Amino acid sequence: MKALLVLLISLALPLPVWAQDWKLDAGKSQVQFVIKQMNVPTEGSFRRFIAHASFDPAKPEAGRFRVDVDTASADTGSAEGDDEVKRPAWFDSKAHPWAIFSAKSVRREADGRYTAIGDLSIKGQSRALAAPFTLTRQGNAWLAQGRFPLKRSTYGIGGGDWTDVVADDLEVRFNLVLLP
Repeated sequence: MKALLVLLISLALPLPVWAQDWKLDAGKSQVQFVIKQMNVPTEGSFRRFIAHASFDPAKPEAGRFRVDVDTASADTGSAEGDDEVKRPAWFDSKAHPWAIFSAKSVRREADGRYTAIGDLSIKGQSRALAAPFTLTRQGNAWLAQGRFPLKRSTYGIGGGDWTDVVADDLEVRFNLVLLP
């Protein structure tokens, strides 16, 4: 009888969530940016990106995230702007087709809040980056949502004549819908 009671109690306890590979729902996900051009905030996005995640919210320190952004897919809101950002002064999309954030660990900050810690590589320049995000359940999917500041000059993006026209500081925003 005692063994049956222990078995029933153990079956009623929630099972641990083990680190697993999550799939990106690209149709519901976004990678965006906000930058000031002539001191006016301008929003843009990337149409193509890939995300890979292996993550257990109960043990975030072992988490891994990788987001690859196709630099030629930048949508600035105008065909002229889209063509310009592909050129060597900006993303140099022919020589550097991908911007890659690769997080090697995740730190829990508070309930549902985390920071992915890794490297961001753009245009051949790689720098350490901490990307804060929240993780919330949405039906049978999870939404990883966050934002972080970035300086264009750190990655050699948009120098020369553009320095006086486009702000060095920008903000990257992401909404990644992940399916376990």
